[in-house]
Amino acid sequence: MAKVSVIVPVYNVKQYLARCLDSILAQTERDLEIICVDDGSSDGSAGILSAYAERDVRIRVVTQENKGLSGARNSGLDVFTGDWVMFVDSDDWIPPYATETFLKVAAESGAPVVVSKAYAVDALDVGAKPEPRWTLERPALKRLVGRRKMQSSAWNKFYRADVVRSRRFIEGIYFEDWPFVTELFGDMDCFALVREPMYVYCINGGASSIVRSPFNEKKVASYLCGAGHVAEYFALSHPHGKEALKRAGAALSTMIGKVWKSRSDEMASMAVAGLRELAGRHPSLLRCISLKARYRLWRLSRRCGT
Repeated sequence: MAKVSVIVPVYNVKQYLARCLDSILAQTERDLEIICVDDGSSDGSAGILSAYAERDVRIRVVTQENKGLSGARNSGLDVFTGDWVMFVDSDDWIPPYATETFLKVAAESGAPVVVSKAYAVDALDVGAKPEPRWTLERPALKRLVGRRKMQSSAWNKFYRADVVRSRRFIEGIYFEDWPFVTELFGDMDCFALVREPMYVYCINGGASSIVRSPFNEKKVASYLCGAGHVAEYFALSHPHGKEALKRAGAALSTMIGKVWKSRSDEMASMAVAGLRELAGRHPSLLRCISLKARYRLWRLSRRCGT
């Protein structure tokens, strides 16, 4: 049976970490490599990791100065040795049958990536192992973009080692998942979609604070950086470039909407300048922004006097 590497980025999640690790250690598939990257935690998470590593030899702890979620995941990608890889955020958890199910579907489908639904709960409560129902989805990026609830996140996916070994998340930004996933799926022919949830997102966890915290300049910069990265990656007549630019356009439309609602002149100026620069390098990207967002952008530019 193929070995599975589970990469767990850890940063100040003492309240949730044991639950996450217990769920991974309880997997019915036992051939696991659990790489926990302590990203400069200061709340006692490091002590929990040390205790768990002493109890189970499958756990490997990598300690580093704080680099953010992208940097922690990249450090895991630098050292994993499994045949398959998955990411589990340290405030989330997975049902005990998740890795076994992913491996089964991967073997049956032959797909390089298996995607599952995910659900948001607080309590660690799962039913009996389901008989997985799956479909083969192609072309990969177009099918993923059409399924909004599962398109962006890195954590509800199960990757064959060769498709992620040389890929890395953009460091220093928020919302790093969607450029990574967009570029990966743009290079794939198909993926397998499991209808049953194999991942549980903790709605009160630490990672959710990025999404729930007020919109700010770093978030504007993150959207611009991610969209520019995707546009650059698919610039040279890539066969799935159209779908990738649609995804980038959707992200920029979201950003414009948030800037509009913020009523912040600083963020408005930043967004207008950034989008003008992006449009200069990638004119087709601006056409992928929604009409409503383009109107708002025009209004923002007038407000900023640019």
